[in-house]
Formats: sequence, structure tokens, C-alpha cells
Amino acid sequence: MATNRLEEAERNFGELVAKYPDTPNIHYSYGVFLLSGTPDRALKEFQRELELSPKHIRARLQIAFEYIARGEFAAGLDYARQAVELQPDSFAARNALGRILLETGDLDDAVRELEEGVRLAPDSPETRYALARAYQRAGRRDDAARERTEFARLDKVRRGRAEETQTAAPRDADRMERPPI
Repeated sequence: MATNRLEEAERNFGELVAKYPDTPNIHYSYGVFLLSGTPDRALKEFQRELELSPKHIRARLQIAFEYIARGEFAAGLDYARQAVELQPDSFAARNALGRILLETGDLDDAVRELEEGVRLAPDSPETRYALARAYQRAGRRDDAARERTEFARLDKVRRGRAEETQTAAPRDADRMERPPI
């Protein structure tokens, strides 16, 4: 994937899945590979991973974040809730659940989940951004302003690191769909 030999990678993943169809993490890895180009196929691979590994947190989070990206928040709700139940100290799970709750109208729980996400990962710009949005919708303007300021600071730090190392891929600053999981 890193060398942009996608057809070869696709073929190799297909062979790997065919050879080891019941091996944990194979379907998850294949799903991650498929996510940017064929997200529907990726969702199927994540679902298959959950059949094999019912407590697979990252597969649940990938599904939840894909539904967030699609604007299909209700579809991702159970996956995000299950991820938080299985791993309450995961800031990414709290981020996903908080964002979904925010978009489905549950402001109080959204704020709680996102505040917990910030507590778990205070340096996560994505979680700060989501919390700022939740505060804004809840009418907490001062809290929203504080979180936007902190988001801007953290995002600037991250961009600075990316420029220094020259290894960061270009990204769309407005999407920020998936925190590292």
C-alpha cells in the first residue's frame, strides 16, 4: 500500500483472506485497506471480523467512524456504544459515541462522552473539536471558545510535526473523521 502498488496489495490481501478465512485480524486489516476506495466492502470485512472476534474494538470503531463519515449516525450508534462498553478508557470510542450522540440530538450524553474523551486524551485535536461543537450546540459559548482555541493550538502543533518529518500525508482538515485507533 505504501508504495502505491494497490492492485498487487489487493491481490495479496485476497490470497491472505482465502488462505486464512478464520484467522483473527485478517478481515480487519483487509477492511482497513479497502476503506478509502471501497468502503462498502470494508464494512463487510469489519463485520466478518466481528463474527470471528466479537470483542474486536477497532473493527467496531472503524464501522462507527465510517457511518459518521456517511452521515448515517444512527447506524453507527450501537457500534460506538459497544466499543465504549468493551473499552471504557478508549478516547477514540468516546469520540465516536460523543459525535454520534451529538448528531442524533442527545446533547447531554454527547458532552459527557466527549469530555471523557478529552480527559483520556487531552492532546487529541479531533476530540477537542467535537467537544467544541457539542458545547456550542448546548449553548455553552465560553466552553466552546476554549475548546476551539485548544483545538487550533493542538492542530498547529500536529501540522508542525508533520512538516518537520515530511512523512505526513495530506489531509482534509475539515473532515477529521477518524482519531487514531
